[in-house]
Amino acid sequence: MRSAWIILPVLFLPTVATATEMIGQGKYVPDGDTFELAMSSHSQMIRICGIDAPESGQSGSREAWKKLSELVYGKTVSCVQVNQPPGTVCDRPSKPTNRDRVVAQCFVDGRDIASELVQAGVACDWVRFSGGYYQRFGKACSK
Repeated sequence: MRSAWIILPVLFLPTVATATEMIGQGKYVPDGDTFELAMSSHSQMIRICGIDAPESGQSGSREAWKKLSELVYGKTVSCVQVNQPPGTVCDRPSKPTNRDRVVAQCFVDGRDIASELVQAGVACDWVRFSGGYYQRFGKACSK
């Protein structure tokens, strides 16, 4: 009978979700490395981890914005926030948030959005945060 008392309390502990994947629809795209993810409960601005794209008004910004829009707008996007399970290529060096945006590695149809942007030549691998992961798809940033 003693073993039943040991096991019984464990059965009633609340379960905790370990995965922090966010799934929603890509919406507003303000620039080449940021977009809005509309989920069933709320919307969240996402900063794609490990890459950098030209800021609005800089050379190449329009192309970066267009490519990211093509990849995410109106599509189902899944994102994992950095430093959260199951992990991203940007864990440790990157913070989980930046200027009211969640920093995350995101995917559309199983394709890594950051690698698609770097491969298209509209963004560069920000080695400081990616550890050089995206260099195999294109160039590194000069930052």
